[in-house]
Amino acid sequence: MWVFLYHFFPVYTTAPKIDFFEIGFLGVDVFFVLSGFILTYVYYKKFFINTVSGSDFRTFVVKRFAKIYPLHFLLTIVFIPLLYCGKYIFKQDSINIYLDTLLQNFLLIHAWATTDHYSWNSLSWSISAEWFAYLFLFAPLAVVYKKSKLFFIVLSLLIIFGFIFYWGSLRDFTLHRYTMNGLPRIIPEFILGVLAGLIKIKFDLNKRQASMVLLIGLLFLVSAYYFGFYFHQLCILGFAGIILSLSYPTYADSMFGSKILIYLGNISYAFYLTQFLSLIIYEQIFRIIFDGAQSDYLIVIQFLMAFFINFAFAALAYKYFEEPIRLFLVTKMIRSNKGNAIAYTN
Repeated sequence: MWVFLYHFFPVYTTAPKIDFFEIGFLGVDVFFVLSGFILTYVYYKKFFINTVSGSDFRTFVVKRFAKIYPLHFLLTIVFIPLLYCGKYIFKQDSINIYLDTLLQNFLLIHAWATTDHYSWNSLSWSISAEWFAYLFLFAPLAVVYKKSKLFFIVLSLLIIFGFIFYWGSLRDFTLHRYTMNGLPRIIPEFILGVLAGLIKIKFDLNKRQASMVLLIGLLFLVSAYYFGFYFHQLCILGFAGIILSLSYPTYADSMFGSKILIYLGNISYAFYLTQFLSLIIYEQIFRIIFDGAQSDYLIVIQFLMAFFINFAFAALAYKYFEEPIRLFLVTKMIRSNKGNAIAYTN
């Protein structure tokens, strides 16, 4: 939702600049930290305690692939004729088509320093970065942890703070500068999420303690932003603290436990990935109804129109495509792997 606000208000409305919306791109960084946290919590016993077999790793990769790839593939297919029509039929010269990046997009490697520009469904750069973490970060981190917990902690902190100090040395640094090449963005953030997940497993906080961590995390973010103290470099630490705190019971639970928020969480991937498609359609509908009019009174209507179009796309994509395809692929591919393993052992 934060990323949606970032993409919508500065581009599609005449609303005054709102700082919270202007830094909405940080929603991706929250996602990267959260991803490392959730995977560690869910797969702790299998990856960080037990010996990981080839079959275990294949199952993990299949489940992650089945979650992120089908909708990415579908939307990439949709954007091919959409962009060509926009550029050559409707003469929208601002559209850039990079045919040489199509293969990278289909292989989900377009955020691996293989291109220096957005292409097709440009939001999918973050999915490409996430795919890298699934393949090359999570299992190796677990192996290092099992070899030496102390070495794992030291190595993780060196990587995280190495990036933070490097970012601090860059003039006018903001995290979205790493969008084209997502690896320098996801590597420290995903590892930070893994560390937070391990803290969750090892330490049990009561409601008061967790609420205090939440409050500290929020105050840390607000203070760093307000005083301009390396906010873009340090914000990932605040995100990790907030994510960790909310994994325990807190006094703020009533704000996050509603069925509506849980449902929004379920469709959040589809909401994120269908965002640009939804905004393209919103723009055409708004132009037809309001003839491109702009005023302060229309801002709320504009937002509600864009939000509900995106919400409808996400809900439909989740119910009729993302989730059914995910379940089908997981069942089919894992069953196939088990069959191959039985045949091999026989």
